[in-house]
Amino acid sequence: MIKIKHLFYVAVVGTLLYACGSDSNSIIDNFDHEAQAVKDQDSIVKFLKTHYYKDVVDSIKPLIDGETALIDDVRLKSRVINEYDIDYTYYYFVKEEGISAKGNPSVVDSVLTTYRLSSLDSSNKLTKVQDLTRATWFDPSSIVLGGVRGWVYGFTHFVGGENATGNGPITYNGTGKGFFLLPSGLSYRNGGNLPNKSLLYIIDLYDIVEDTDHDQDGVPSIYEDVDGDGKPWNDDTDKNGAFNFLDSDDDGDGVFTKDEDKNGDGDPRNDFNDPNKPNVPDYLNRDIRVKY
Repeated sequence: MIKIKHLFYVAVVGTLLYACGSDSNSIIDNFDHEAQAVKDQDSIVKFLKTHYYKDVVDSIKPLIDGETALIDDVRLKSRVINEYDIDYTYYYFVKEEGISAKGNPSVVDSVLTTYRLSSLDSSNKLTKVQDLTRATWFDPSSIVLGGVRGWVYGFTHFVGGENATGNGPITYNGTGKGFFLLPSGLSYRNGGNLPNKSLLYIIDLYDIVEDTDHDQDGVPSIYEDVDGDGKPWNDDTDKNGAFNFLDSDDDGDGVFTKDEDKNGDGDPRNDFNDPNKPNVPDYLNRDIRVKY
């Protein structure tokens, strides 16, 4: 079932999600991204001070008397992420965390979600971009490599619901609800479809593929983060241009990673058979080229 879903992800991401880059609008190399980051942060804070979350309609509205500004709402949190060698702050608001036993997705776990997307054009104006009302599966690999990188961080704060589908339509109970607000540096940056725009995603997380394994090599994608920085998209052991989580032969020794599993437990991470490199698993060790 997971394999079929992954094929579906590839088909839908490019057409439905405003989180994929556009080759026709590439990043300008000499753009001052640090200055833009400061500008974005200032605009976002002003927006949070002048708007509130209206729970009954799951929407953000201009602040009125008797309501609590987002900046003072205890449900609003922030996180600082370093991407492209710049520290960016994004904000997330968890209205309902979700009840799934699968827990929170990792940055590379596939998600089933709906969303409402708006861009922040000024400190007081949201412009509607897209409403995705049909729950759709998304594969984060194409998103993180070619579009809105902040998207994959935002979902880590939510949990999906429980599938309660019977003989009727697909139904989930207890889904994760809320929003995340991304500066342009974690969105399209100064290229793509919405250059230099901070993006607001109001989301409803239905489900995830726990421990998604994009390359089907027996190592979940999140555990292909060799340097441990939380970003599997910058780990390429054999330097062949394919990141480990998308590479079926991580060390480039001619033996598929899934076949470097001497103990046969389906997990290549716990196979160490080189006395000279006792802490390096076989699938990351070019000196071990045995198909078990």
